[in-house]
Amino acid sequence: MTRSFVFLLTGWLIAQTGFAQTDSIIITGQIRHLTARLYRESPRIVVSRNNILQPDRELARPTPLGIDGSFRVALPLIYPQEELYFSFNRISTPFLAAPGTLTIQLDTDSLFVAAVPFRFGGVNAQVNQQFARFQAFEARQEKPTGKQLTRRAQSQSDGAAFAFLTETYRKPFTDFSARETVFPLAYRWANSRIRYNAAAFLYDKARYENHDLTDALTDSLRPANDPILTAARAVAMGQFGEYAVQQIGATEAAPGKTSGLSIRTMATILDRYTPKLTDAEHVRLRGYAAANAARAADLRFFQQLMSRNPDTLQRITNYANLIERAFTQYDSTTAQYATAYWLAKSLPGLTLDFAGLLYGYARPLVREKRLAQSLDELYSLETKDSTRIRTALARMPGSGLPAKSVELTEGVFMSQYPGNDQAGLFDQVVRGLRGKVVYAVLYDPTDDASRQAALTAQRLGDVFRPRDVSVLYLNAPETNAPIFREFAVKHKLTGDHLFLTTSQWQDVLTKLLPAELPATFIIDRTGKINKRNAPLPDKLDEVIALIQKLL
Repeated sequence: MTRSFVFLLTGWLIAQTGFAQTDSIIITGQIRHLTARLYRESPRIVVSRNNILQPDRELARPTPLGIDGSFRVALPLIYPQEELYFSFNRISTPFLAAPGTLTIQLDTDSLFVAAVPFRFGGVNAQVNQQFARFQAFEARQEKPTGKQLTRRAQSQSDGAAFAFLTETYRKPFTDFSARETVFPLAYRWANSRIRYNAAAFLYDKARYENHDLTDALTDSLRPANDPILTAARAVAMGQFGEYAVQQIGATEAAPGKTSGLSIRTMATILDRYTPKLTDAEHVRLRGYAAANAARAADLRFFQQLMSRNPDTLQRITNYANLIERAFTQYDSTTAQYATAYWLAKSLPGLTLDFAGLLYGYARPLVREKRLAQSLDELYSLETKDSTRIRTALARMPGSGLPAKSVELTEGVFMSQYPGNDQAGLFDQVVRGLRGKVVYAVLYDPTDDASRQAALTAQRLGDVFRPRDVSVLYLNAPETNAPIFREFAVKHKLTGDHLFLTTSQWQDVLTKLLPAELPATFIIDRTGKINKRNAPLPDKLDEVIALIQKLL
């Protein structure tokens, strides 16, 4: 599974946002016999950890090496035991972290030849050393493919499929356990991985087949009070979050079922988020909330209030509807997870204002300590640069003013033409970039794959000089302008950004013919389109080769 990385270069987000966290681990160590060549290739180590609410992203801390190869990094911990990852050059290993100090030693003389080049000390030292030996052992074993597992599990009941998958995933560890005595914590760690890998498979299978998993499996798939957070657990819980959305949708559509919010929840939302309510309207809404009842004629009053702020209120009520049904269908802890997961999944594609609005609504509902800390961590990460972002966005000219390119923050230029000229903005910007090769990215900042493509395109700046190559960003149709601007500023996407109107998008569509989003294309130095549907940024070597031919 491809995972994106969030690099926190100026200190862990807790220190900068006030996110409450008391437990942490300090990781120290040394790359012994570090040569000048290897230091130039890899001047830093990376330690990364998971958040249970975002399975597709690791929170990573790159840390520079000292001249003697030494390093030191401190990371927060939310769970009593967390699976972290240590990476140097092309070598990587998981390790189990707990509050305290842990050491990792490597020797470059055996770095690429030893089966287990890591030497652990401190917290969980023996467990981590043993697990590293298990990883080396497992890498040599033959494993069934995903297709083989799917074929075997396809015709089985949920319970039988879970048993089969668990046994299959456990076999390498069982074989390893026959070779040496396994420490109890290493056993619990390995079995947590195994169980959640099987759970993720079952949730994915249930979503694909659109059926409800049996209640009897709940404790096996999501055991209560599990003290270990692994990547497998984050992935499995993410699969559950998507499965829950599908099951809630199926419940709403079932015969005899009614959809929509309770009167109490709807009245509370309108009372809290409708602008310019009169005192009488406040009193009336609070009366509905207290009684949790209203007449059919009263619902017209609700509709009138909705029309005052339709976009915001509709989005809040949609989210609130999911939450309310989650608490109806699942136990409290599970429903709290779903509430936090759905918000965490949405945060990267929300404006600062709307992220704050939904966070303010959902956060009081998440009372389980570790889920609350996990949500706080991600919200802090997404909003930690809010002052810088708002200052930059204030530089945009008001609506209706003539088009011009504005540098919102260093190297990030934003252009927008509010009129109906279908070709003016795109052609104008391309003319201004003549003399450079342009790598253009059409993307939707509310979509995970699009966001990752936009971020990865920045790696071209490590290869080419700005005077030779420029990255050009264009929004997908229907993208909200504040989201497009905030994403560019938040992530400091160096290059030119064009916010297109619907008519301008149609003009670009006829010129570029994108197959799907995200899409990329290359414009040569003369301003002519050289390649439509060029390789996406994750195929960086191919992109570089195409650009070099045009320089």
